[in-house]
Amino acid sequence: MRDISKKRTGLEYIETILKYIVNAAPTDNINDEDLRAAVDEALTGKGGEIMPTIADLWIEQGMQQGMQQGLLEEGREMILEALDERFNEVPSFIFNAVNQTKDRDVLKFLLRRAVRCTSLEEFEQAINERN
Repeated sequence: MRDISKKRTGLEYIETILKYIVNAAPTDNINDEDLRAAVDEALTGKGGEIMPTIADLWIEQGMQQGMQQGLLEEGREMILEALDERFNEVPSFIFNAVNQTKDRDVLKFLLRRAVRCTSLEEFEQAINERN
């Protein structure tokens, strides 16, 4: 709402509202074609002026989500490699627990524990601590 108060034209208001919708709506509930059709219908042809901005926003969000996923995957791999190097095995229940972790802070915690723990049982306790 703070952004809307700074806008001067109706088109700027609409652009801000559409950005809000894009950020607030689950990605499986809204897509580019539906949004473009709704904007074109509502603005009788002016949707083309707004949609590139929204498309840029979607691209940026996709890149951020991809980077976040990449960081999580890298964290999981480092934990599993550390455990494999130290104990020559990673039981499937630990492998699955690490791969299901979606919180970066938890992965950092688990990596520190993977490096410091003296046994797989101790590492399992660390997993149970954080879950």
